Amino acid sequence: MKDLEERYVTTLDDFQHRVENKIRNHNDEPGFPQMPTEMDEQELADYLFYYQAALDSEGTERSRYTVAGILLSLPILVISAFPEEKLPFEGFLNVLLAIGIGIVLFVVYRVLMKFLVRNRIRNVNRDYPQAKDYVDKVLAF
Repeated sequence: MKDLEERYVTTLDDFQHRVENKIRNHNDEPGFPQMPTEMDEQELADYLFYYQAALDSEGTERSRYTVAGILLSLPILVISAFPEEKLPFEGFLNVLLAIGIGIVLFVVYRVLMKFLVRNRIRNVNRDYPQAKDYVDKVLAF
């Protein structure tokens, strides 16, 4: 029983470790996809590393909240530098406008980050087509 516990222990649940653990834990089972002969372990490791790096480039949840806080408060700081009579609206509407601008800035930032991550993943998949096919088969098992 202790052998099974050691075999299925995972500390990280990201894409790279999930695939590596699945290969390690199920490699001997019948019907499990085998690595193509023209692909070596290093190519698979490189593919998994670059794929995970692309996923991680979006940042942690903490860093995303930090960026959101900065982008939401930045327009408020900017409008506070102007006298109230120079602002487009009166009273609290200027603060609401600044918050709206901050939300738009954050949405633009998130869309750009999603686009960059998707572009990096597409580049990794293009550079390592055999590894991508093998990993897809492993994940489908």
